[in-house]
Amino acid sequence: WYQRRVRGISADAMNEDEADETPIERKVAESILNSVSNLVQSNLRIANDEETRRSASKISNRIVNQIVNVAKKTSSKNEIIKSSNVAVLDVKKSLGPTTTPESPGTIAFTLPRQGQSKKNLQNCEMGSGDITDDTILLIETKKGTEKEDMNMTVVLITDPTLMPDTQISAVKKEVAEADKETVTKILKDLEKSRESNAGSGKLKKTFVTSFITEVKMETPPADFRLNLFMKPSIDIGDYSTSLRTGSDGKRVQVSYECARYDPAAARWKKSCQTVYNTAKPSEGVLCLCSHNTSFAVLMFAQEIDPGYGEGQTYLTYVLLGSSVLILLLTLGLLLSNKELRSTRPVKINICLSIALLLASSMFLLQDSFINAQDTGVIKLKSTGCAIYGMIQHYLWLTVFVWMVIEGVQMYLSLVQVFDSHISKYMLKFNLAAWGIPLPLPFIGYFVFTKNHTVGSVTATDHGYLADTMCFIRPESIPFYTLFLTPILLVILINLVFFGLVAKVIKDSNPTGNISGHEKLLRQLKAAAGVMTLLGTGWIFGIFMYLPNPDFQIGMQYVFILLNSTQGIFVFLFYIVLKEEIRTHWLTKLGLKKTKTTAAVVSTNPAAASGSAAATASRSANEVIQETAIRLEETSQVNSQPAEEIQEFTVEEDRI
Repeated sequence: WYQRRVRGISADAMNEDEADETPIERKVAESILNSVSNLVQSNLRIANDEETRRSASKISNRIVNQIVNVAKKTSSKNEIIKSSNVAVLDVKKSLGPTTTPESPGTIAFTLPRQGQSKKNLQNCEMGSGDITDDTILLIETKKGTEKEDMNMTVVLITDPTLMPDTQISAVKKEVAEADKETVTKILKDLEKSRESNAGSGKLKKTFVTSFITEVKMETPPADFRLNLFMKPSIDIGDYSTSLRTGSDGKRVQVSYECARYDPAAARWKKSCQTVYNTAKPSEGVLCLCSHNTSFAVLMFAQEIDPGYGEGQTYLTYVLLGSSVLILLLTLGLLLSNKELRSTRPVKINICLSIALLLASSMFLLQDSFINAQDTGVIKLKSTGCAIYGMIQHYLWLTVFVWMVIEGVQMYLSLVQVFDSHISKYMLKFNLAAWGIPLPLPFIGYFVFTKNHTVGSVTATDHGYLADTMCFIRPESIPFYTLFLTPILLVILINLVFFGLVAKVIKDSNPTGNISGHEKLLRQLKAAAGVMTLLGTGWIFGIFMYLPNPDFQIGMQYVFILLNSTQGIFVFLFYIVLKEEIRTHWLTKLGLKKTKTTAAVVSTNPAAASGSAAATASRSANEVIQETAIRLEETSQVNSQPAEEIQEFTVEEDRI
């Protein structure tokens, strides 16, 4: 029946083989459009099999092409010919301007706002380049970057009947139902479908939510650009309406997407660049294209990458909160003792801990000001959100620069031990750590955040900020180039430094006391451990966006465990496993006694003075051992009582 109807119209009214170039009178064109309009209004359905779908698509495509031919042959140029469901416009710039001098290359279609829900094109008129509440479509043609009038034919259709796609769902909306209620109902239906089809993959429902626009350009230039402003028939609202998160962290969302119809595949496919204000989607959608075909704005209701479930959120709060407190404890233990904080390694550890504390605190406090539903104090995609995200980006990069500085410090202290003096080294280290990362967040935001204007509407394409949080957009060019690449570079540089230090320690064959090498080896292991933990946590974050939902949730737990416990591991490596710091505080707290060793005090002042001078540059342990040997020899030769012995304290780490 579908094929008979569309073939009847095609054969009776629009024979595509007809070569007659006689202009079609306006009344004849209107009669043809009324026939097609009745077909569109009949709400035809096709069987859900491949052969029937492709056959119907082929026939429908012929009808649309013939409508274009009717528009081209009509005697009415630069005027809208309309019916209730179909309107056409053939633009000939040689016959006079269709636009105002202030807005060349711009054609607008308007429909009274109170009648837009009924989608009756009988009241459709041409408008100016200034977009108003009545504007349903604006077409902007460009040659390169400049607007330019071009010859083209435009067909406007109210319904996707002539573009059959079995994957398109119909919006079930009551007459008096608000758009917000419709969106909420769609999301609830999708959640129910997801629960009943658990394990079957992500669900997705697609709705056509704008007028279908067929644009045919006559010999477009090579640098041709076609930009469309399209008014969706349903306002999806901001994230508080268009996004729902279940208790398990599974999320369903409604969003807009510019699409084109592919007649060969009989499918609507994502096309062009879609830009719209997610905070106010009712302002309209911009479709930035480089081709001409059948366009529409699709409304997708789909399951997206899972967010954090309630359990994961609480786990993050507990672990990250504990990490922040332990970082404060770490800084307190390192800063409160002048002797400990005066050494170069401890100074660097303090600076790294401060940077990590600031970054972790910003991450922890984010949920207090920002949420995925965009109901927080800081609104998503706002200037405040951009500043918050840039500060977080900057602080994490600073943490990793301090890791490089720690590798440099170890290299200089051992590999270049005789030429490792750096004047005002902490000033230079701080300038490097806090200065090198500074340009990257600015580059990310200002290079990848672009404003696009069609007519009088401007929308921002946020290529830097994520959709539901104030941080770098995952799986984006800024994320890979300005965040992940520096992390990998830091790990690579430090691996080189650590390898050089480890090689020197391995190749050295010290005689006597080796505690210095052991101490440096412990420092090397601690730094390598901290660097590995800090780096791998973010690298695991990449795997959260693989398409397998169960795998994504598993990676989320790994990401939370590694990134929320970084402060704990810093305390472990920089306090607990560092013997001099651990011993100092255990001794000061009375949990460990200082070691006492028997030593000889010679009764001969000259001998004692000579012995002290001879051993001044050696370790305390060597002095003790040699003194004991001399005591034993003296006792054996002279059979005299040993010299008077007194106890004195030797602090192992103050040699």
